[in-house]
Amino acid sequence: MKYIRISYRFIALLGLSVIGVILMLVYAPRKKSGEKLVAINQKQKNLRQWWLKKVVTIVGIKLKMTGDAHQQSALWVANHVSWLDIPVIGSAGATFLSKAEVRKWPVIGWLGEKVGTVFIQRGGKDASKKASAQISETVKSGDNILIFPEGTTGNGRDLRHFHARIFAPAIDHQLPVQPIAIRYLDDEGKPHPNIVWEDESFLRNLMNILAEKNIHVELTFFPVIQGRQFTQRKQIAEYAEKQIREVVESNKLG
Repeated sequence: MKYIRISYRFIALLGLSVIGVILMLVYAPRKKSGEKLVAINQKQKNLRQWWLKKVVTIVGIKLKMTGDAHQQSALWVANHVSWLDIPVIGSAGATFLSKAEVRKWPVIGWLGEKVGTVFIQRGGKDASKKASAQISETVKSGDNILIFPEGTTGNGRDLRHFHARIFAPAIDHQLPVQPIAIRYLDDEGKPHPNIVWEDESFLRNLMNILAEKNIHVELTFFPVIQGRQFTQRKQIAEYAEKQIREVVESNKLG
């Protein structure tokens, strides 16, 4: 039964990927060579959200959401456990950050650009200011941007320290910030043992996840933090970290 489940879901994901490419060819914004990418419109955002929701369904995720996503666009900050965080949180309505090099990757880079991914150039003169301005422009255009302040994936039970520099756009451009906690649980409500993505390839992790009958995910949206209420990045980073930590580390009781 496990291998049937893996095969069915894997084929379904491949089919959904093809559908995604077709949708992007038809509906994605177009630009001329050297022209700045036009912000995606509401219809394109809805398609992106629909596609991510389908990924979540195919994988077998049972999603429970607590709290409300901010009605206006904001900088979404969340703990990072797995590659699944992206479709799970993205299905609630967000775009993503990525390093600039990914834009050149075959298919993935093209799709990322078409769905509104913000590509950040790391290093170099004024790189951080440019990145902050890009993020601000995207949020103010009406899109949420999801970032992971830990900088890498964790074990799902503990929270790593939040890097304050990631919150620069909130201070520099007075953006609203919405903390989000994500937890992966098994049928007994305990931390799920097969979600964490650490010392294994993406393909192996994907197969392990596709083999699971059910994956319960709790997504907690905290009240929005207004960037103008803080004067330092460290302050807002610590505030968001404290809220998310209270939920994530309750997993230790499982």
